[in-house]
Order: sequence, then structure tokens, then C-alpha cells
Amino acid sequence: MRLILVVVLVLSASQLALAHHSTAANFTREIITVDGVIEKVRYQNPHASILLKNTDDSGKETFWLVETEARTTLERRGVTLDVLAVGSHIRASGRKGKRQYTMYLRKIVLEDGNVFTSDPAKEVP
Repeated sequence: MRLILVVVLVLSASQLALAHHSTAANFTREIITVDGVIEKVRYQNPHASILLKNTDDSGKETFWLVETEARTTLERRGVTLDVLAVGSHIRASGRKGKRQYTMYLRKIVLEDGNVFTSDPAKEVP
């Protein structure tokens, strides 16, 4: 009986470690917008991400980590690796991260003018 209890507890703990997390712990409610060039794309589950190089008017470069939805969700909406091509210029808007130079994507304006929003049912400014 004790062995069964230990096995159940271990399996439950491992499932909790793999559980999906809320974005509230890492991102604020403040919406920011960053223009830049895609340097790298990590196209995977549970979240894809984009490394975006922003250059300000003085020439200073900053690199933003833009976290997005799951790869499978992006694919269903037509956002493939071809759309997020390295070297493309984009404008990303989203929830500012609690860590410097991070955001959770809400809207992206692609180089060709096409727009992707993370929740198509809502109007995103």
C-alpha cells in the first residue's frame, strides 16, 4: 500500500513540473511596441519565441525576447517559419516582461504589412 502511495505521489509531482504556466508571473499588463529585425526564431511547443534586434536612433542595439503562443497554434493561424524569416523587419506589440527586454506577443505587423494577433476574437491596438 505504501509503495502505491509513493508511486502516485511521484507521478503527480512529475506531472505538476510539466504543467503549463500562466504568463502573469513573468509579464506585466503594460503593452509595449518594439520595431526590429528577426535574429532568431525558436519554433517549438509549449511556446515559440523570437529574438528581435532593435536599433535606436543613436545606433544602440538591444535584443528583445518575444515569447509567443505554441508552435501548433501559430501554424493553425498561418504563421510558419517562412513568415517569421530571419532578417525580416517586424513590429511586435505585447505585454512587457518583468525581466528587461522581454515581452509576450499580442500583435505582430510583418514586413509585408500582414498582421497577426494572438487572439483574433479581440481587437488589439
